[in-house]
Amino acid sequence: MCKAGFAGDDAPRAVFPSIVGRPRHHGIMIGMGQ
Repeated sequence: MCKAGFAGDDAPRAVFPSIVGRPRHHGIMIGMGQ
């Protein structure tokens, strides 16, 4: 799991396990987190 502290929103962002197989979406989620 890649739970990086997103301004305390790492709980809802904890859906990474489903996205681990998609590096592209992972990058997009990081962009949204910021």
